Amino acid sequence: MMRYHPLTILYRIYQLIKNSLILGILLFVVKRNSDFWLFEYGRYLFVAGVLLRLIYIVVSWFVETYEWDDRTFQLKKGLFVKHTSTIPFSKIQNVTRHTTLFHKLFGLTSLTFETAMDGDDDAITFQVVSNQHAAFLLELVNIEESHMSKLDEKESEKESEQTQQEQEVNEAENKVETDLVTHFEPTNLDLLKASFTSLSFLAIIPIVTGLYDIIGPLLPDSDHYQGVFYQIINSRWLIIMLSVVGVVIAIIIGIIRTFSRYGKYRISSSATHIYIERGLLDETHFAIEKQKIQGLEIEQTLLKRIFGLAEVKLISSANTQAEDYVVSVNSLYPFLPINRAYQLMEELLPDYYVEESMNRLTKISLYMKLLKPSWFWIVVTAGLFYFKPTIFQIDAAWWLLSLLLLLIVIMNRILDYLHTKYLISEDQLQWWHGGLTSRMFITKRRRVIEISYSQSILQRFFKLASISTMNRSIPARIETINDVPLDFAKTFQHWYLQRQKDTTYQQNG
Repeated sequence: MMRYHPLTILYRIYQLIKNSLILGILLFVVKRNSDFWLFEYGRYLFVAGVLLRLIYIVVSWFVETYEWDDRTFQLKKGLFVKHTSTIPFSKIQNVTRHTTLFHKLFGLTSLTFETAMDGDDDAITFQVVSNQHAAFLLELVNIEESHMSKLDEKESEKESEQTQQEQEVNEAENKVETDLVTHFEPTNLDLLKASFTSLSFLAIIPIVTGLYDIIGPLLPDSDHYQGVFYQIINSRWLIIMLSVVGVVIAIIIGIIRTFSRYGKYRISSSATHIYIERGLLDETHFAIEKQKIQGLEIEQTLLKRIFGLAEVKLISSANTQAEDYVVSVNSLYPFLPINRAYQLMEELLPDYYVEESMNRLTKISLYMKLLKPSWFWIVVTAGLFYFKPTIFQIDAAWWLLSLLLLLIVIMNRILDYLHTKYLISEDQLQWWHGGLTSRMFITKRRRVIEISYSQSILQRFFKLASISTMNRSIPARIETINDVPLDFAKTFQHWYLQRQKDTTYQQNG
């Protein structure tokens, strides 16, 4: 049995401080003089909660242990109720190596093995681990580590008394992988384009708002600076100048955020794995085995569609939305030109292909979409009718809001009709659907574990149907396309029943 790295205690304390900082500032700085019972007792609860958490962090380090054999990890944890879990290597779907600024200060990293299991133990996480031990663990579960991160030669020289096991790991790690291919690295121009397309510059709004909430109570009474404020708003040129400065600062912040997230971005692959690397300050290295990919998704928001960009995501059985990740780690570069996205998909996964010529919905489907009642609009309109809010000093503005919402609903349904396309080939399913935000879903027949089609009363009248597929994921990945012809739904069902023809089907895929 092994304990986790001792600096795990310091890292968890660092996480505790980071997560508690805003609440602490609110209770002890912003509202430090407040006699309101919620803030008064909140300070005691906050201190007690932090102290209990600190005790738990220290004690749990002595209790939590792990070990491994040739095929499984065994994890033990729990202070009062002992809990032991056994996770086979075969259940590991994705591997993420995340190196934050904290890890860099101590020459360490973190490692997460994401599995196809559901529940509290759906991932094996080493919050703090040495680079040598991370390489050993990756080698243990047969993940090719040589390109995910190479150890610094200076760090290797400092390890003067390595064990024979560590030396073997280093030799395996430094092997040159002959079949490794780099598919995409964004240029500085790509990153600049991404900073505007992602609207990262709008991050200045919550930043300024948050700073004002903190600093506002510390400022002098408004009467002391009210005269200066009115002088500013009465000066047209000063307002223009301040606005320009604000826009420039916002753009700079957006560019910095984008470069810090997507700097050093690289998408590469070997014969068996796909690798994604990104980040300047916080580095993330993601690896997924090709045969465990359940499907692909291309997403286009309205703004990305205007610029001809798209985001490609890899669908796997594991849950990759870890709370510490700002961006989903299984996402390819989110600002790819649409044609480059198609090309990249086929390069990474030659088994998949994109058919640009697809079937479109019939005109009857458009009538169906427009006639279907919008319960969201009905509920919102009922609320507006009951409360009749006054907006911009206009008493009758509530019905204008209802009309605007109705127009948005209609426009979204018309766009959904225009965007919806579908196609089934010999062993592959692909379709586009969605209104303001549209998505393409591609999967192989052997990856689909369940299909269904259904008809509402209106759909039965128009001889239409909705079809759904289910893929392995956490939670299960369900994709639905609405208002397709009934004949296609029946053809789709017959197509799925022929899945025994897929001789390449793998039960563990």
